[in-house]
Amino acid sequence: MLKLKLKGTRTNIFTKYFVLFASIFLAALLGLGTTLILLVNAFSINEKTELLKENTSTIARDIASTLIINDMNSSYSTQKASICSSLATVSSCISSDVFVCDVEGNVIICKEQTGIKSYHSNSVVCDEHASFKVDDDLLMRVYENGSAYTKAVVNGKSSYVVGTAIIAPKYTQGALEGANGIIGTVFATVEEGTTALVMSLIRTFIIVYVLVLAVGFFLIWIITKRMITPLQQMSDAAKRFAVGDFSYRVKVDGNDELADLGYAFNDMADALDKLESSRRSFVANVSHELKTPMTSIAGFIDGILDGTIPREKHEYYLKIVSDEVRRLSRLVVAMLNMSKMESGDFEMKQKNYNISDQIIHILLTFEQKIDKKNIEVLGLDDMAPYRVYADTDMIYQVIYNLFDNAVKFTNENGYIKIGIRELGDKIEVSVKNSGTGIKSEELTKIFERFYKVDKSRSLDAKGAGLGLYIVKMMVEMHGGRIYAKSDSPDEAEFVFTLPKAV
Repeated sequence: MLKLKLKGTRTNIFTKYFVLFASIFLAALLGLGTTLILLVNAFSINEKTELLKENTSTIARDIASTLIINDMNSSYSTQKASICSSLATVSSCISSDVFVCDVEGNVIICKEQTGIKSYHSNSVVCDEHASFKVDDDLLMRVYENGSAYTKAVVNGKSSYVVGTAIIAPKYTQGALEGANGIIGTVFATVEEGTTALVMSLIRTFIIVYVLVLAVGFFLIWIITKRMITPLQQMSDAAKRFAVGDFSYRVKVDGNDELADLGYAFNDMADALDKLESSRRSFVANVSHELKTPMTSIAGFIDGILDGTIPREKHEYYLKIVSDEVRRLSRLVVAMLNMSKMESGDFEMKQKNYNISDQIIHILLTFEQKIDKKNIEVLGLDDMAPYRVYADTDMIYQVIYNLFDNAVKFTNENGYIKIGIRELGDKIEVSVKNSGTGIKSEELTKIFERFYKVDKSRSLDAKGAGLGLYIVKMMVEMHGGRIYAKSDSPDEAEFVFTLPKAV
């Protein structure tokens, strides 16, 4: 139940990576936009503040030169009406609320009381501003420093506030003496929040953000698809491999790590396909090679036992049975040796010895067969002694198999030529025979196990096709190499190398 639940709720890898990349892109873009807006907002507020400071200072100087200390109140006068108009103009230009307070923080002049309105009401402050009361702490900062900038609550609203002291004319040439020289304060306030510039930037950013997201998500979808497709193909291929189908291959594009993985996966598939074909061929060949002699043995023995074969023929057919048993024995020994060599369990007993003597000794065992076919042996007259460092039993089997192969397929009155020479730190041995050659397309396959050239030329026409495969393994275990060549249709040659004795 647990496995079914986990399998049913698993996340698709494409969805997972798409969401991951999209989230990173979204977060990065959002962080960049937020940082930009905050920086622009801070810059805008700083510029706004500097503008407020500049304008409040100008208004403070104008008021100081226009009014006297005793006239710092809200009653109407033409000078104050003129100041109201100036406040209205400045407030409109810098998008802020500019007003004048007395030394106690009460608003005495505001921008609302312009024109005839102030004349009829005999006041240069509107009802709304009349209710304003500037905080004492802010007043003290202005009195102490001549000006102040802070964020404070004005009339119940959080605002940025700039205040500049109005200094009586007789004090402007000297240092301030406490608060006695201050006759009032000019304040300019801007409600806390985003400026028009920032609002415009936010609107622009949102439009661009949506467009970039659309394009970005589309590109992320394509990139993620390209990244995940090879993995999905490998997953599909692995599922096919699990049921024995090794024909599927991953389509590889590009030259990156995923491409390398795809190539490696296809190489693995080729190796598995070859291994599976070899396994099937092995089973089929072994089954056939075991079945054929066993069928013959069983038939002949049954014929002898039930009297079908007459008594005078028993010896003849028992000899055939004996040959078939030896054939089975050779096949079993060959497969056991092959298995040991492939698993690395075959023990080598290398030593320094004269391979020329070994070649002559093995050749003498084929004397009757050579004489029977009138085969001429070449290369023995000028053969010098050559010493190798190898396992004598293994190399005996290599040379014996090559000679046996050559004798079998040499034509009547043909020849076998033996060559041996020194090549650097190697000794090269060649066995060439006349007769039937080997086709060029089969030269590379002849050393594969169970492979028979034209289903006839092998180490044994009745063999299983393991001889040359085992010969190749034995030579390579010594660090040498073996190959076949056929320069003409009438001859074949096998060449192998072994390490020279030191």
